[in-house]
Amino acid sequence: MKRYLILIALVLLASTACAQTVQAAKETRRGNREYRAKRFDQAEVGYRRALQSDSTAYRAHHNLGNSLYRQKKYDEAASHFAKAAQSPAVSDRQRSRIFHNLGNSMLKSGLQKENRAEGMEQFKQAVDAYQQSLMLNPKNGETRYNLSYAQKMLQQAQQQQQQQQQKGGGKDQQQKDGKNGNQGKDGNLGKDQQQKQDQNQNGGQNKPDQPNQDRQQQKQQQKRDQQKKQDAERLLEAVKNNEKNTMKENAKKLEVASPGRIEKDW
Repeated sequence: MKRYLILIALVLLASTACAQTVQAAKETRRGNREYRAKRFDQAEVGYRRALQSDSTAYRAHHNLGNSLYRQKKYDEAASHFAKAAQSPAVSDRQRSRIFHNLGNSMLKSGLQKENRAEGMEQFKQAVDAYQQSLMLNPKNGETRYNLSYAQKMLQQAQQQQQQQQQKGGGKDQQQKDGKNGNQGKDGNLGKDQQQKQDQNQNGGQNKPDQPNQDRQQQKQQQKRDQQKKQDAERLLEAVKNNEKNTMKENAKKLEVASPGRIEKDW
């Protein structure tokens, strides 16, 4: 009797799972139709319904990632590509493509940041995803190109972060030096006290050329600082323009595979 009940339970579970899989496939196909019509928000609805029926449906995860990517929701797209890549039902060829799309999502996410340093973590994840894709398919030229581009962005982010840290450290030191000069701590004379002492030592008079020399040095330093700032701004603008041109020329290399192509292969 017990064996009979267990058998019935297993049959019911299998039937339920089969029904969920069929429903998920149906909703995925519906999402694909919307995607091909470029109604990406409606495609997203279809794929989400598919995942409600079967949360392990890797096709739905992958194609949902596609629709989110088209809507520039790159971080969310990456999370669904990652889930699709974890499925044991995915072949190495398919997983390589998924990692490629995951890398694209993270790279795009990093490029959305206001500056390179803020996108450092996304660039790191993009590099990792492209490397995993190439391990599964070393001959993919687009993935190699995107990996190189992501590595370049990561390098720029690291350099910018170092510059920001150095700049911040310099300001802290200047503030510290200013406080020490004004307060006269540790037995050192303050600026005003030092001037008075110099006047007393010189018979109440300062050297006539010293103030003029200080003002000239300050003006020269200000000019040098201004020139450096202008050079840095021009360099940054040139980098931005070059990146925009590069992205336009290679836009296709940062696109995800369409559901139609996936359905044909899978």
